Amino acid sequence: MASQEQETIAQKIAQFPHWYHQIEVAPGVVTPGINATPLVLELLDLPEDCTGMRALDIGARDGFFSFELEKRGANVLALDYVEPTQTGFAIAKELLQSQVEYKVANVYDLNPEDYGTFDIVLFLGVLYHLRNPLLALDKIWSVCSGQLWIESQVIDNAFLDYQSQQLHPLSVVSPNLTTTPIMQFYPQNTLNNDFTNWWAPNMACLTAMLEDANFVVERSLLHGSRGIAHCRVNNDKQINHYRNIENSIVGDH
Repeated sequence: MASQEQETIAQKIAQFPHWYHQIEVAPGVVTPGINATPLVLELLDLPEDCTGMRALDIGARDGFFSFELEKRGANVLALDYVEPTQTGFAIAKELLQSQVEYKVANVYDLNPEDYGTFDIVLFLGVLYHLRNPLLALDKIWSVCSGQLWIESQVIDNAFLDYQSQQLHPLSVVSPNLTTTPIMQFYPQNTLNNDFTNWWAPNMACLTAMLEDANFVVERSLLHGSRGIAHCRVNNDKQINHYRNIENSIVGDH
């Protein structure tokens, strides 16, 4: 690559000061993201060949995973609550000459009538930022026709002591809690001084929530304070029946 071209790319990257993803936008040129996105990609173990698949990336941020699925052949819709110019997405898309579609929307907006369905859904680093995580999973189920990958803060290795602000393994707090489905609530800005952190489940709870949202968990793993689950969509009629009852009750109030 010519030095002038490298300089132009570097100037483009420098236009956005808060990169989160590490995206290779040109040979040997990587955006200065603080997230170890290549490691997360390895842990996710996404399909190598996504040719002909339709994919949804919820909470796309700078777009690393959207662009990765596009490279693997998928037709990708990236979803986030801010304009693409408010993250590194617009710059990365331009530099990569990507065709990924971007839509400003909320996970709670998802429905098959407006969005259709997707063979692959990514829901990475979003769940614990939501006030209503189970509702979000229900909305995702409604547009997922194949597989879901979810990544989130979890408390198995990171139960927060509100007083000391220290994180402890859940097994130290109580061994029984590692297999009991529980979530920890973060009032105000108690986790990482971030008002957008609301809930974090343990892996047992994450699995149970996914199952109650009508997914089958195929694989799950812990990585420090983060958890990953790979699921396939299920169609248990009993789960759907009671979910519809709950939706009717909520809708009446």
